[in-house]
Amino acid sequence: MSSTLFIQHSHFDQHSVPPNHPESPLRNLAVETRLRQTGLWQDLNIQNAQSVNRELFKLVHKAGYIDQLYQISPAKGMILADPDTPLSFDTLKATEEAAGSGIQAIDLVTSGQYQNAFCAIRPPGHHAEPNKTMGFCFVNNVALAAQYALSKANINKVLIFDFDVHQGNGTIEIFKDRDDVMVISSFQHPYYPNSHWNIKSENIINIPIEAETASTQFRRLVEPKVIKAASMFKPDLILISAGFDAHTDDPMGELDLIEDDYYWLTKLTMSLAKDHSQGRIISMLEGGYNLEALANSAHEHVRALTGK
Repeated sequence: MSSTLFIQHSHFDQHSVPPNHPESPLRNLAVETRLRQTGLWQDLNIQNAQSVNRELFKLVHKAGYIDQLYQISPAKGMILADPDTPLSFDTLKATEEAAGSGIQAIDLVTSGQYQNAFCAIRPPGHHAEPNKTMGFCFVNNVALAAQYALSKANINKVLIFDFDVHQGNGTIEIFKDRDDVMVISSFQHPYYPNSHWNIKSENIINIPIEAETASTQFRRLVEPKVIKAASMFKPDLILISAGFDAHTDDPMGELDLIEDDYYWLTKLTMSLAKDHSQGRIISMLEGGYNLEALANSAHEHVRALTGK
């Protein structure tokens, strides 16, 4: 049995979006297709995401915000929860699975059944703040997973590493000034959401990166800060907000990473997990909007997780 767990939705096409919206169901399909083409799919333990009750979302979101989401959710068709973020008749079902995948992965990895996990989910979550949708996100999947993990007897400190091209503002807003969660976010700057980059909090490590930065310089900027922060914090578990939109071909960002950089980022994180958290990593999909670049980058990420 594989030591890497791969969690996907029961239905790819939940969370309908307008035809030209970048955050489409084709993203999940592209990732699976690439993994099947290379044969890596056979090396993974595949599970469907298990839904969670909305009450669990209130661990990291304001109760009124969650209740309102369900109140405004249309029985058919689609509305806009904010200018970027369509809320369709099937969105909250997908959200319950996306957030549930993290809970599922925490249970299976912390119990020792798997070494690590990748959750190929949508909608993404890292922009969702305690009381608002933002940037295609409704519920902060990785934040919920982190908060849930802290209820486990052997998990006292969780590190979240977010390498999406956009800063994980929601995750930072939820966990700022906490001593049991550290958030490391590397991101293009100045760029969307341009909100939490200047925050002064010991547990928030921002790594702003200028547009058009490519592999060598990116690695030079990221590696020492991530190693230093993790070594000081000594997490019991590492979570990844795995956004692949810093790829040079991605339409939503202006960094110039390539697939190999995601392999490198994953191996760097695995090295830290080996040193501090018994190798335990749970990764959750965030951005990545060029389908080919997403498929290739996610493949390299998962390939690294499997130890290849």
